[in-house]
Amino acid sequence: MFTIDIRRSVVITVILMNLVAASARGIPQDSGSASQPPLPVTGVTLFTSGVGYFQHEGIIDGDVEISLAFDAGDIDDLLKSLVLQDFDGGTVEAVTYPSKDPIGRILGSFSLNIADNPSLARLLDRARGEDVRIEGPSSVEGSIMGIEYRTLVSEGATKQVPVLNLAASDGLRQVLLEDIRSFRFLDPSVRAELDAALEVIADNRQEDKKILTLSFAGEGRRRVGVSYVREVPVWKTSYRLVIGDDDRAQIQGWAMVENTGENDWREVDLSLATGKPISFMMDLYTPVYVPRPRVQGDYGVAAAPQSYERDRATARSEAPSPSVSGFAAEAMADEGFFKEFAKAAPPEPQPIDLAGGVEAAADTVGESIYRIRRPVNVPRREAAMLPIVNTVVPIRRLSIFDAGVLSNSPLKAVRMTNDSGVDLPAGPATLFDGAFYGGDVRIPEMSEGEERLLSYAVDSGSHIIVESESEPEKIIRLRISDGVLESTVRLVSRTEYRIERLSDEPSRHLIVHPKRSGWSIEGEMQPESETAGTWRFEVDVDGNQSVTMPVVEEYIQSRNFSLSSLRDDRIDFYLSQSVIDPDTRTALVRIRTLRQSVGARETERRRMEADIAVIHREQDRIRENLRSLESGSDLYKRYVEILDGQEDDLFVLSERLSAAKDAEEAARRSLADYIASL
Repeated sequence: MFTIDIRRSVVITVILMNLVAASARGIPQDSGSASQPPLPVTGVTLFTSGVGYFQHEGIIDGDVEISLAFDAGDIDDLLKSLVLQDFDGGTVEAVTYPSKDPIGRILGSFSLNIADNPSLARLLDRARGEDVRIEGPSSVEGSIMGIEYRTLVSEGATKQVPVLNLAASDGLRQVLLEDIRSFRFLDPSVRAELDAALEVIADNRQEDKKILTLSFAGEGRRRVGVSYVREVPVWKTSYRLVIGDDDRAQIQGWAMVENTGENDWREVDLSLATGKPISFMMDLYTPVYVPRPRVQGDYGVAAAPQSYERDRATARSEAPSPSVSGFAAEAMADEGFFKEFAKAAPPEPQPIDLAGGVEAAADTVGESIYRIRRPVNVPRREAAMLPIVNTVVPIRRLSIFDAGVLSNSPLKAVRMTNDSGVDLPAGPATLFDGAFYGGDVRIPEMSEGEERLLSYAVDSGSHIIVESESEPEKIIRLRISDGVLESTVRLVSRTEYRIERLSDEPSRHLIVHPKRSGWSIEGEMQPESETAGTWRFEVDVDGNQSVTMPVVEEYIQSRNFSLSSLRDDRIDFYLSQSVIDPDTRTALVRIRTLRQSVGARETERRRMEADIAVIHREQDRIRENLRSLESGSDLYKRYVEILDGQEDDLFVLSERLSAAKDAEEAARRSLADYIASL
């Protein structure tokens, strides 16, 4: 009788995973090619559209496999843009990468499915027919026949205990799973399948990192290259702008770049492009399965006896802390030092010189690319600032007033022209007025030769008062054409800007005046320039003086009125206008006369229709009364006489009504014909 020891218990799944993992670590990978460290990054070009072009280059020898690590989110860009080159006669072979199939689907593809984290009993039951070696109280080899469960009773408790059935060389053997210390499959292909399944599980724990393996085949030492495009943070720019008393300003621009990849940048050739190439993302990494119909094979059928019926029909650096030492320390120790220091006037602050020790580290390629001269070192997950612009550009000081920004004060500003020879990317700028901080500026994207206004502070040296008034509309022309009276009206709006200069220094003021649709600028004061939504006027104001600048706007509008429907009061209004010409006056007078004729005919026709309606109502009343009277009574006879008289009146009225309608129609035709003739 088979005896089971129930005093011991094991955690079956943990033993299985440890045994198989240890086996995987102990088996070296058999590869036909040599392994080499990742190729270093040698060139980077960053674009302001949020992508970067990366180049790796290196020397390999013989057949080589190169591994590159990437964020899982970059794989789609890599699959879309990866370029591999073997420059010296070798051959680029396969690029392999981990599949994005769901892990359960991948694990389910192995001969032993461990996707559901099976227990040892279930795993062994799935391996029926495989040869195994069991180590326990005794060693035994055999083929797995299956698992059975025995019911045992111990100390009054009942439990199910799994038992492995093996077909051994000496016959059928039964092994209690609790007694197994270790086991191994004897078939190497089964062990390799389990190793691969466990590797898939380990890789799945690092879903955010993926490894691409690049295979190169060839003989001897060769230069190879890898390049690709991937998503990166947009490189940014900040500026320092120093203005002085002349019409030139120093501008210094710093580019901020970030290395967010998996590789350090060591001695990298860096280029920064202001262009914005079109770039998009497409999911090339996720496996796509096309649903297919399931078709039953046609295998034929066996014939059976028949009977028949009878026939029918879809880098950072730290500044040293300030300290006092040497001669300075000794001088400060002398009491006389403080007395002399107190007598000395403080030194004049010196204007900031952006050229002091800093020069642009970039050469420009065309108008839109900054190529850093020296190789750059930026460790992974760090950032760097690089000087890319250090030059002098022309400026002009002025004060900008826009009532929509500040109601009575202008802003200090400069008009800057980009003659640096390259496009300037957009970015914030800290402006210094000589030796002092002046304010902050936002520099927009500026093409070579472009001119922009940059405001940086409130100008307290000027005060501006704005007053507006409008004139009532005035008819400036009356014209008749094609049965229509065209009335042209003019509206005038006058805005006065009174600029009071409170400082001794003269200043040029730029007044921003809003545009209104359909309005134009009239008079002597014409704008220097305009934008889509504003007019810009410029005026010079001397120190402690005031200037009044009038802006006159005009709006011309045409209004059309049908002559046939023009009322007499409107005709009288237009006849009263001084701008009306004699022909138009004559026409309007004639139209008024004809309209009055039409009105009189219309009134006569309606009066007759009203009279006829009265008779009809009276007849209806009489007929109603007749129904209640005897036909031979006096009242009956009287009503009949009245009806006879009304019928005679109706005949006469109908004749006159017909003549009135004809007269009205003739009057209308006369009006229409006259209007058509104008």
